[in-house]
Amino acid sequence: MPGEGDQKVKKKRSRARKDPNEWGKKWLVDTIDDREGVEETSSIYMDLLDRCRTERESVAYWRDLLKENGFLDLREGSNDDPVPGTGFFLTNRDREILIGIVGETPLIDGANFVATHLDSPRIDLKPIPIDGDRDTGLGILRTHYYGGIKKYHWVNIPLSLHGRIVKEDGTCIDIGGEENEPIFVIPDLLPHLSRKAQNERKLSDGIRGEEMLALCGLSSIPEEDNRPPIIEEVLEHLNSRYGIHEEDLISSDLCLVPTQGSRDIGLDRGLIGSYGHDNRVSAFCASQSLLLMAKEGVVPKRWSIALNFDKEEIGSDGNTGAKSQFLELALYALLDWSGHRGNRRELLRTCSRSFCISADVKSALNPTFKGVQDIRNSARLGAGITITKYTGRGGKSGANDASAEMVGGLRRLYNKEGINWVMQETGKVDAGGGGTVAKFMASRNMDVVDNGLPLLSMHSPFEILAKVDLYMGLKAFSSFYTKYPLE
Repeated sequence: MPGEGDQKVKKKRSRARKDPNEWGKKWLVDTIDDREGVEETSSIYMDLLDRCRTERESVAYWRDLLKENGFLDLREGSNDDPVPGTGFFLTNRDREILIGIVGETPLIDGANFVATHLDSPRIDLKPIPIDGDRDTGLGILRTHYYGGIKKYHWVNIPLSLHGRIVKEDGTCIDIGGEENEPIFVIPDLLPHLSRKAQNERKLSDGIRGEEMLALCGLSSIPEEDNRPPIIEEVLEHLNSRYGIHEEDLISSDLCLVPTQGSRDIGLDRGLIGSYGHDNRVSAFCASQSLLLMAKEGVVPKRWSIALNFDKEEIGSDGNTGAKSQFLELALYALLDWSGHRGNRRELLRTCSRSFCISADVKSALNPTFKGVQDIRNSARLGAGITITKYTGRGGKSGANDASAEMVGGLRRLYNKEGINWVMQETGKVDAGGGGTVAKFMASRNMDVVDNGLPLLSMHSPFEILAKVDLYMGLKAFSSFYTKYPLE
């Protein structure tokens, strides 16, 4: 029979197995020493969030910043051979940007990629958006939401108009970001009258797509059969300010995004609340780490490349999404720049010898709705970056399902470099799910694994991120660029 001491050991081990942090992961909020670095990183990131409300604005931000810091715009050409440590970038239609640093080994022997996306859920305007309500005299903008949202989140909050209008003569007019610009709002129904009209609906149906009408003005009620005067007044305003006509709106990319900027959350200011964490936080960590490497003169062994795609929130389709051929064209150009023939065989060899982190945000354990998560396989705010072996839905549908070798190599790297990480799965098996660009990178025969930073209130107008996780994400991607795979 086991002795009394053995029984105590068994009880102790049993308790340890119930602890979801049994591998000794420490809370960053308790252990991180570089508080100044955390706040400095957060300040730079929050400035980006306030400047970049769309993917176009994000590309413009990075393009200007990279040029200021000596990165080569390869669309302008380069007569020099690539020297290790040289920074470069390529853009695609002002909505997608590839950023890289030349490594010591040939590109044909593979690169280290971090693949992210710049687009966020939002409210797009319809091609013919301006209308007027005959009974109220109110001007309205008809909308079509973009990405997976809870539509009721987007009513009764201030919204700003951002985007681009292409006039008939080809002139581009960019809108958004001006001081004291007018805001818009999608009005909800008052609770006094919503009992029958709205309260008996399902929550997901509380506000319907065609009910997301944004107010844009007020005028007199029209005469019978006449066009509401407010339509002409809105068009006159747009013409006087931007020189556009109603038909110009058909060739536009206009959207409504939350006006509220980023803010510190909590008495300790340890959290950041903002629109657009998904997925500009991953793009920031992927791109900012390359910028810092260039500033510090760090030369990676392998070519290090951040891929900032568009269209992920609607399936990665289109000529700026991860399914497009932009990556292939970029790699052909880089191979040619490197002195190779830049043919199909070299492209396939480069991809097959590359490693990739698919960087996208992850669901953090929500204190109110813990029942949808498998707590032992869930991320938490303040515990570091996540490693997600697979995403998808149900039986891993739509997942990349990273190899044990890739997960093991990254785990070894992070442990050696002091990167706090946790394993994560997006909720209980049949609770829902989601996808990333991982499977599209893997289709190019790369080894790919998902990493990300945990969020609360994902896909809402005001998502929540931990500052210490942001800081750790930056360190994680820097270590991946410079030291993966370990010798």
